[in-house]
Amino acid sequence: MLDGILGQIKGQLGDSLQQQEGVDSSQLDGILDIVKSVTGEKVGKQMLGDGLGPVMNLFSNNNNTTEADTLQSDITGGIASSLVEKLGFSGETATNITSTVIPMVINLVTEKNSETPDDDASPLTELFGGGDLGGLAGKLGDLF
Repeated sequence: MLDGILGQIKGQLGDSLQQQEGVDSSQLDGILDIVKSVTGEKVGKQMLGDGLGPVMNLFSNNNNTTEADTLQSDITGGIASSLVEKLGFSGETATNITSTVIPMVINLVTEKNSETPDDDASPLTELFGGGDLGGLAGKLGDLF
């Protein structure tokens, strides 16, 4: 499901990264794979650990709570680190790429999440959970 969100920004993102960071178009799929992997991992871990509250807050139109800010920082840091480790970008370029990608992803996921009432976590569990994690995330959501 997250693939669909990332597919929506691929063209715009590719243009931005080519112009701003000199990223080659052949590197775009690798960047998007890292964004998908790290975002899914960090959000899934949050859903299983501390619950849906910070995830719901991060992908809402509300001001971020401290927990949502921490989750966003974890995602951002994880993506930047992976861009350096796996694709060989410099730290500065990885940070700049992340600064371009994260707001786009958060905005699109927030739009998707806004299609349902504020207390409905189903768009997020569909995007990030899937399978057993989605079922567990749904059960955790019932607690909050």
